[in-house]
Amino acid sequence: MRYVIIGSGIAGLSAAEAIRSADREGSVTILTGEKGLPYSRPMLTKTPFASFDPKAWTVFPEAWFQENAIALCEKDVRAIDRDAKTVATFDGETIPYDKLILATGADNFIPPFGNKDYEGQLKDGIFTIRTVDDIYAIKARCLPGARAVVIGGGVIGIEAALELLRYGVEVTILEAMPYLMMRQIDPEISARIVDILADAAAVQVITGANITRIEGERAATGVTLADGRTFPCDFVIVSCGVRARTALAAEAGLKVGRAIQIDDHARTEDPDVYAAGDCAEFRGVNYALWAQGILEGKAAGMNAAGKEAYFDRFDSSLVINSPFLSLLAVGDLGKQEGADYQIRYLTPQDAEHRYYVNPQHGAFIEKQYWLNGELVGTGIIGNLAGMQDRKVQILGETGIHYVE
Repeated sequence: MRYVIIGSGIAGLSAAEAIRSADREGSVTILTGEKGLPYSRPMLTKTPFASFDPKAWTVFPEAWFQENAIALCEKDVRAIDRDAKTVATFDGETIPYDKLILATGADNFIPPFGNKDYEGQLKDGIFTIRTVDDIYAIKARCLPGARAVVIGGGVIGIEAALELLRYGVEVTILEAMPYLMMRQIDPEISARIVDILADAAAVQVITGANITRIEGERAATGVTLADGRTFPCDFVIVSCGVRARTALAAEAGLKVGRAIQIDDHARTEDPDVYAAGDCAEFRGVNYALWAQGILEGKAAGMNAAGKEAYFDRFDSSLVINSPFLSLLAVGDLGKQEGADYQIRYLTPQDAEHRYYVNPQHGAFIEKQYWLNGELVGTGIIGNLAGMQDRKVQILGETGIHYVE
């Protein structure tokens, strides 16, 4: 069997690992447009800039690829021919496959805020966070007294803002929604986060921000809202979600919605083509989460290698853990309209087995959502020592199921 995987993110790597666990003889080729060994992308905003070294968090060392006879090839793919069962690269090579796995990932979305200069290029000082090069570029702007505007108050935006503070950068977060992370948390938890960011980290958070323009002719100099307020800055970080890379799949005639459509075995409608990770959607949903990429990648690899496996849920929890803010949000925090939720609050006095060394680090507030006698969601701010138990309690055991 000849297995070809397009993409070297966690979905592609998980697929390769799963294939090798089920088939030690077939050839496995990973085609990627990125340079160097694949690394843990979430660490881009979870690692201090001062000690930033992607070599410290590569997913697998070079020896792993050699020991498992997995070819990692730095080649961009131009087209897929499903009839001939081949993949064409931009350097002119044609690669045959028996089973193909699409793990093409996603691109960061930059809304049209007047991001281009008068020559049509992206203005200097506008960044997103997707690759190692993005972090190096942002790091070069982190000078004491610099001013930054972060557009987007999700996990990546908040983590980036908190990291900028370490270097004396003044930070403003602009969030378009009425409160932070509306899909995951509730207004009360959001308000607590805003207060913590303001009090402990001196981060200004503006919610309901209707952005009309990024100012500046060639370089970003500020961000203007519809109400006329302008926030001067030296650079802007845009964190407004991602868009799945679906062009290859669409041009090959596969079903594509907002992402490549798959079933619970990570299969497309073509029995020899699978998809996983940020480029794929299951039942109309694409969380674009690391945990999703792992499970879908494993399912794609196992099924491609002839061992039937499926997934039914992901770890969709939200976690931020920094010196300024620690947050867990998992499950349903009041999102079902008309549901009769019961709310319970827990504090350190209610937790007998919460671990901490310094008493000030033991502080936390937990807001639980109960429905029909069942804990369906919770948000914790502060000590997160008990978060794994909460995730299992609410989500159950997540993972791959095998069909014997």
